[in-house]
Amino acid sequence: MTTETTFQSRQKQFLEAEQAAQRQYNQLAFWRLIWFVASAVVVWLLVQADQEAGAFVSSVVGITGFLVLLKKHQAIREKRDVNHYLAFINQDEADRLKRTYLRPETGQQFANPTHFYSGDLDVFGKHSLFRLLNRTHTYEGQKRLADWLQTPTGPDAIRLRQQASREIQDKIDWRQQFEALAYMQETTAHSPDSLVKWATAELAPMPAYLNVARFLLPAITLGLFVAWLSGYVPGSIVLIALAIHGGLLSQTSERAKGVSEQTFEISAALRSFRSLFYQAEQLKGESLRLKAINQALQSTDRLASEAIGQLASLTEGLNYRRNPYFYLFFGIATLWDVHYLFRLEQWRREHGPHLSRWFDALGELEAINSLAGFAYAHPMYATPDIVDDQLTLVATSAAHPLLPPDRSIANSLTLTGNGQTILITGSNMSGKSTFLRTIGTNLVLALAGAVVSAENFVCSPVRVFTSMRTQDSLEESTSSFYAELKRLQTLIYLSRQSEKVPVLYFLDEILKGTNSADRHRGAEALIRQLHRTTASGFVSTHDLELGQLTDTSNFVRNYHFQSDLVDGELMFDYKLRDGICQSFNASQLMQAIGIEINPIQK
Repeated sequence: MTTETTFQSRQKQFLEAEQAAQRQYNQLAFWRLIWFVASAVVVWLLVQADQEAGAFVSSVVGITGFLVLLKKHQAIREKRDVNHYLAFINQDEADRLKRTYLRPETGQQFANPTHFYSGDLDVFGKHSLFRLLNRTHTYEGQKRLADWLQTPTGPDAIRLRQQASREIQDKIDWRQQFEALAYMQETTAHSPDSLVKWATAELAPMPAYLNVARFLLPAITLGLFVAWLSGYVPGSIVLIALAIHGGLLSQTSERAKGVSEQTFEISAALRSFRSLFYQAEQLKGESLRLKAINQALQSTDRLASEAIGQLASLTEGLNYRRNPYFYLFFGIATLWDVHYLFRLEQWRREHGPHLSRWFDALGELEAINSLAGFAYAHPMYATPDIVDDQLTLVATSAAHPLLPPDRSIANSLTLTGNGQTILITGSNMSGKSTFLRTIGTNLVLALAGAVVSAENFVCSPVRVFTSMRTQDSLEESTSSFYAELKRLQTLIYLSRQSEKVPVLYFLDEILKGTNSADRHRGAEALIRQLHRTTASGFVSTHDLELGQLTDTSNFVRNYHFQSDLVDGELMFDYKLRDGICQSFNASQLMQAIGIEINPIQK
């Protein structure tokens, strides 16, 4: 069974489960209504018959039964929603195989316009590596995945990611359940920074007398209220007691307001986070990273899921104060703010220092799950071999990962050693730029710890650098040629600074914004200058003379793509060949649009 049919089968399975749960949900809604009406009628009849005791008992039974039905109703609704998201996840997985995407996240918020390669290699955007890999939902998970794609790490860290993702790759039920739980609340995608800031901030302790007053005063006020109802004290006494309550609350109102503002945005998501942490805790992995994540979530006397569940209840309770009617009729009388501030302060002391670590661990697990999901969906992709030797790149039958597999053309290439340059010539639209991006994007995937679109892939840690899509800027009064020069200046600086980790560069149509003579001189000078550093890379060009560097320099190799004119139609096979290209198609393309190409007449 192919992965596509697996996803389609699972989608059908979860859609049927969702529909069954919806039927249960509708039936239970009907019986809840019947129970409520029947209970109300029974109580009313008993009251009419002067059976107060029976009416009281019936009321208790009716309310208890209604709450039981309500809880069961909520459980069925949760089951329905989880199955709905599981069906969507499998539909999304099947569509990704065709390189179409249902999820809207593009990772664009993490993009850096001056990054060394992310813009040229489509790391973020509507059709990007982030969108292809992303199975994260929390802010920390998305940020971690974006960091892995933008900031290559050492070989050991890459191997640990490979090991962890490989371990959970086939645990599709756990992985998709983990992802579906994150869908339950949209605010899981919000940053937890304000919550972490509150949990770790240095705050003055609550006054000790308030810890006594929060129990004593409401009890006294309740007694006075009962006495007023019985006619023993005037109502003004109760109002004076409530005024004292208000005075005490005014001492903590700013603090309560601040805590509420810092926790309100994410408080709705905390129950979903509790489920996510619980699901994470059930994963007993053997790889070092999964063990570290599991240890981080169980490093205190209480599991992360339990502590987060408690925090969810506390923040939800405190934020009832935002309802003015609740606060007026119940919050003042019970000193609601004071109770919750003390309980939240205790939670902060016990768990605040661990909160950031818990979110980090969850984010890393989501990023690993993204790598695992990508590998599961593409069983024919290769796990890169990360080597510690000199600059090494071996790509066997590598295809562009962002193209549908049935439309991508695979090519092979080997590059070893520092100071090497591979020149790629070819006619327009023959595949030069796509090939550079094919190698570049697979390299980014490999350095992030993901599988790659190739039969075999070997690489050493490198600093990837590209110059492909340089554009002019009206705001900065910068031409496209000058923008490219600034980009190349960055490359020169980077190559001089990168001794331990060499630069691997990808330069497309180098110095295309100037005349042919200057272009040739500049390109040759740049290649020779980069040769004197540890940097190696690829240069695509139309400049055939540049290919003559191989005659005098052993650090330059020539490859090309070509086109053929067959029955008046240009044909491309997008296959990489040795040597300099001998066929170009500019004239044929110009003739195709109606430009008459004739010999120059005197």
